[in-house]
Amino acid sequence: MKILIYTHFFKPESGAASVRIQYLVNAIKKAGFEYFIIAPYPNYPQREIFKSLNLKDLEKIESIKYLPAYFPKKDTPISRMLSYFTFMITSMFYSIFFLPKFDVIINSSPPIFTSLAAAIVSKIKGSKFIWDIRDIWPDIGIEIGILKNGFVIKVMQIVEKFLLKNSDYITVTANGDKENLIKKNYPYKKIITLYNGADTELFKPLNENDKTKIKQEYSIPMNKKVFIYFGSFNYGMNDVGLLSGSLAEMKSLSDKFHLILIGDGNSRKEFIGKIKGKIEFTYFNNLDKSEIAKIVASSDWSLIPRKFIENDTGGNIPVKCFESWSCGVPVLLSGIKGTEVQKIFESINLGKFIIPNDKDELKKTITEILDFEIPETIKKNGRDFVIQNYDRNVQSLKLIEIIKALKNV
Repeated sequence: MKILIYTHFFKPESGAASVRIQYLVNAIKKAGFEYFIIAPYPNYPQREIFKSLNLKDLEKIESIKYLPAYFPKKDTPISRMLSYFTFMITSMFYSIFFLPKFDVIINSSPPIFTSLAAAIVSKIKGSKFIWDIRDIWPDIGIEIGILKNGFVIKVMQIVEKFLLKNSDYITVTANGDKENLIKKNYPYKKIITLYNGADTELFKPLNENDKTKIKQEYSIPMNKKVFIYFGSFNYGMNDVGLLSGSLAEMKSLSDKFHLILIGDGNSRKEFIGKIKGKIEFTYFNNLDKSEIAKIVASSDWSLIPRKFIENDTGGNIPVKCFESWSCGVPVLLSGIKGTEVQKIFESINLGKFIIPNDKDELKKTITEILDFEIPETIKKNGRDFVIQNYDRNVQSLKLIEIIKALKNV
């Protein structure tokens, strides 16, 4: 089987999208399938091409072709759309005229226009098409207020219908997404839930001696409760505005905790500007995943504020939940009652689940956990639950079963 992987994000970029694709690629490698990857020049999240990298060497190592696209200096909805559209054009041109036929084409979405390119190429080349959906667009964009233009929404809905009609299989990251697609009349037997989960070999607990060494290495205070926020600082599902605003008003308690921030995005400077001079914090950017795992395991609590999403339209089970739990670290998570993420949270029982969009509730809960100790047995049980149900390497193997099923079609 020859597999073409179409993606807008890939290593050496950081972020949940590129990490998910990398684990899927690892599963394809282990299965012994031939594969080739198409992606834009590495540019995320700064949206500047990584000039320090030798792309030709990376292409040889990973069997990948990096292609040009428009990379805007200023991140706006229009400039982002132009970036997605230009990669759609260059990737289609390269795939149609320079690549042979592949048995299966796999794409991870968003952006939905990269998915459209992959689907069109699959039709032209006569390949099977697997659509991996991380967030359902345009639904999620409408829900969180990013998409407001009626014409753009209509175009994206037309694209979505085309993709649903022309996908041989669809993989999603949550059962809520599966239910969403079933309501749109896509055959439920062809929708597979493939959770992100955690790499439980990478994200694992540390003993007290190792925690001390990590804190010394990264200059993290020993005598304070350590809170961590790691991941995207973009205007998306993560309610970074609420978190920064809440922490900025907790100066009177700043002698009791230290905040660690890891990641980047278009609201990162604004976040740091709000808390600077109010609480003590340490900021890291572009750390290797193994370093992030050690710092997470050395923290006391993981803070994951999410916006109010009435419907399960994607992105409702943050990867960092599983990664924190895998380290035995409790999570303070905001989410909607009755959704899948709450059910998983209650099964793991490691942390605090609160309502979203409520600054007073967030501040109150942060104050409570300053003196709240979770027993080691619960931490261990939480990690064991992740190992048994949400190990990322095991989840990725579901893709191989789908590819094998297509082979027999």
